[in-house]
Amino acid sequence: MATTMPLQFLRPMGLPRVTTLRRFLGVAKLSTDAPKATASMSPPVSTPTKPATAPNQPYRVSRTPSNNFPIYLLSKAGGNLKQTKVRKIEGDIQVLRTQLQKALGLKEREVTINQLTQQIIIKGHRKPEVEKFLEERHF
Repeated sequence: MATTMPLQFLRPMGLPRVTTLRRFLGVAKLSTDAPKATASMSPPVSTPTKPATAPNQPYRVSRTPSNNFPIYLLSKAGGNLKQTKVRKIEGDIQVLRTQLQKALGLKEREVTINQLTQQIIIKGHRKPEVEKFLEERHF
């Protein structure tokens, strides 16, 4: 037992590569090509834009972090029960329910509200129709 085993983990490591340093430090390569500035003789064309805010509604539907509508398709009971769930609703959820019901042409019992989670559950897979409904109201 007179021989000593070298302890590899105590040896100093070599320096990391330059690409590794750039990745972790966020240093970007400097561009050597300068963008060419060209002056245009024609005036800039203005495009019609939609209003950035939603119209005055007593409710609001927030978007997800990926900027999509919070509309989800559910299949329950072995795939026989199809539902559409609308989440992230703030404000008067009852008004949104009645407007959705009229816009989709559904009966009163086919559009329900989960008061605990503040979500609307619609019978059937109706994601495209609900997305169109919300886009028309600029959400």
